[in-house]
Amino acid sequence: MMTDDTAFGRLKADIAHFACRQNSPVSIGFLVRLFLLTPGFGFVFRRRLSEAAVAVPGIGRLLRRWLWARSCVRYGSELAISTEIGGGLYVPHPFGIVVGHGRIGRNVTLLQGVTIGNLAGTDGRGAIVADGCYIGAGATLLGDISLGEDAVIGAGSVVLTDVPVGATAVGTPARILGGRG
Repeated sequence: MMTDDTAFGRLKADIAHFACRQNSPVSIGFLVRLFLLTPGFGFVFRRRLSEAAVAVPGIGRLLRRWLWARSCVRYGSELAISTEIGGGLYVPHPFGIVVGHGRIGRNVTLLQGVTIGNLAGTDGRGAIVADGCYIGAGATLLGDISLGEDAVIGAGSVVLTDVPVGATAVGTPARILGGRG
């Protein structure tokens, strides 16, 4: 699932996914707008910056935690430090997001108010979100569940079970619709 091997490689994938979702070519003007005027990208960029900070000799871990804490305060959102996040993360509205321990694949979209966390009594490995997933506004994913590639979670849904490849989960508790093999 994690094919990007550096924070810079993941950042390049993030930029490409933002360009794709905004139907815009990657140009100097696009990059200026992205870095200076797009809060969602600022949130993702700060994540990549904190990932790269680990490489700083002597103070890397402390620097990473400090950058992570500043991002949490600035955006009112938290992506746990222990969460592995692939390149191409698209977060257009970075407010009210809480992601606990787990794995998020490549080219995943998280909208505002998403919560991904554990349930009492689970093994604590966290959720696994495969490549290409779309998680709608206000969705809640709880437990050690897995979302298959290209799964879609509807806005406001509460997902407590695995979602197959290409399926859509909607409702509270979520019903699984469709899916591929």
